Amino acid sequence: MCYLTICVPTIATDNKGLPHTLEHLVLCGSESYPNRGSLDAIAGCNFSYGTCGCTNADHTFYTVTTAGEEAIANMLPVFLDHVLHPLLSDDQFVTEVYHFDADGKERGVVFSEEVATENSRFDLVEFALYKLMYSEKSPYSYNFGGLTKDIATLTNQEIIDYHRRFYDANNITVLLVGSFSDSFESVLQ
Repeated sequence: MCYLTICVPTIATDNKGLPHTLEHLVLCGSESYPNRGSLDAIAGCNFSYGTCGCTNADHTFYTVTTAGEEAIANMLPVFLDHVLHPLLSDDQFVTEVYHFDADGKERGVVFSEEVATENSRFDLVEFALYKLMYSEKSPYSYNFGGLTKDIATLTNQEIIDYHRRFYDANNITVLLVGSFSDSFESVLQ
């Protein structure tokens, strides 16, 4: 088994959930692979169950596990294209982040995830403690997943600007774990 993780240092500067919303949108398509689901389809062709993204207070990471180094060699350029050159289209924003449905109800994948968690006892206690421990100038004092009232004010342009700020080739770490041959280094060049 071989593991690929791409880690991006990301911080929240408010409660709009920019790190979390961008994590979702990165996986929706890229300049070279614009179709939604293409990343997971390519992963499936390379003996993987698919890709995953996860947002934390000070970083966002994207992972894939495959059967071997050849599959990682196939996945690495595709994954990097998604991370460094996502589409970030207005249509994706509406679906993944926030919109009103035909009945006037607030929707969006990220918005719905936060509706389900932001009032849980765990999240309420966790973020209350962060507010006590860190000043308002600290990224740790914000809800990096976003609060629904703030997600509702977020724009796609803010996400595009956030991507430009943090998602740079010089700012990411690529972690490879597994059984790799000496010749695999040439793939990385």
